[in-house]
Amino acid sequence: MELTGEELDEMRKEALIAVDGLWFLEAERRCGFEAALEADLEVWRRYALIFLRRLLKRAGISPAPGERPGMELVWLFLRTLCRVDGTECSGEIRGGDELIMEVRRCPWWENLKRAGREGLVPCERVDDAIFANAVRSLDPSISMEIKRSFPRGDDRCSFRFLRR
Repeated sequence: MELTGEELDEMRKEALIAVDGLWFLEAERRCGFEAALEADLEVWRRYALIFLRRLLKRAGISPAPGERPGMELVWLFLRTLCRVDGTECSGEIRGGDELIMEVRRCPWWENLKRAGREGLVPCERVDDAIFANAVRSLDPSISMEIKRSFPRGDDRCSFRFLRR
């Protein structure tokens, strides 16, 4: 059997989510839920920063110290991060200082629901560790607000990034 490139990409996405879930469950078994959650959040913070650095390097972008990157760069980071794991998102830049990102499908949320753990894992804290943390590293004046989320019962997640 020979896998197509698309099939292999799908397997990579599924493996990323499975490894994360298995890692968390083992950390929880060994250390308890709270310790596992804190470790998980720190891993996601670091992952997002490494991902951002690698994306900037690959794109040949090196913002000068103190330079305020455009929201186009923020959107490039967010949509690329989402594409890696199969999260389906869209975005709209408004007036240069605001970005609205919507997630219509989240494989992480779907996995938590299948496992019956959607009430345990605080998705919004994970989103803050990943999205807001990395975006703040690009420009500390950009804040993130979660307007809607699957865990709140909404039909999508919606994030507002605003430069003050």
